[in-house]
Amino acid sequence: MSAFLELFSSVPRQGPGLAKDVAWAVAQAGAEGAVRVCDAGCGTGSDTEALLAAMPVAQVMACDKDATFLEAAQTRLNEQARVRVGPGDLAALNDLPEAPFDFIWCAGAIYFLGTVKGLRDFRKALKAGGAVAFSAPVYFKSGASAGARAFWMDVPVPTQGELRAEVAEAGYELIADRPLTNAAWSALYTPLKAEIARRRGEGASEEMEGVMAAMEQEMVLWSRVKLETGYQLVVARAK
Repeated sequence: MSAFLELFSSVPRQGPGLAKDVAWAVAQAGAEGAVRVCDAGCGTGSDTEALLAAMPVAQVMACDKDATFLEAAQTRLNEQARVRVGPGDLAALNDLPEAPFDFIWCAGAIYFLGTVKGLRDFRKALKAGGAVAFSAPVYFKSGASAGARAFWMDVPVPTQGELRAEVAEAGYELIADRPLTNAAWSALYTPLKAEIARRRGEGASEEMEGVMAAMEQEMVLWSRVKLETGYQLVVARAK
């Protein structure tokens, strides 16, 4: 297990977000009743729990490519009768036995596929009229500073308007969107700080020390650029 996976499998979340963000997205999508749901890129299962709470009779398939995260998610969700945890590729959700889905939730992971490609791949796994909710990096204004670009390691990141255009290009109708709050980022960083302190107190490997130092640097940088950049939570329906 790499030090990065070891660290992040030990904290509740692998990205920013709150249970109320999940509930908001579910409400915007109108995903009610005995629907079939996919938590794509579920990590250790924090948002899977929120989906189960927001959708009391839904069946949820929680998938991830990483076996370390899946093991933690299975431990976390093993008493939940309405969920199955298993391996799954974001680019091939239609290969899952539960597909097609009424609703796909994807927190922070569509970024790795690219929004347009990711949404088009997701569409293959959606029922007619199905909805997708995802969070992805954006700049809140054009002309991002060097610090904001460095936070995303100079990977191209769209503005909010450009992200909306990508949703349309992928063949989806935008239902609603909003930025994740500072509290959503605190839900990631506060437990991470505590876990780093715990590991330092017990003694960490050189590899782990490097990962923890990098995460501390990320948290400092975030505090400087959070007015410029963050995650946008998007709810959209396939046309």
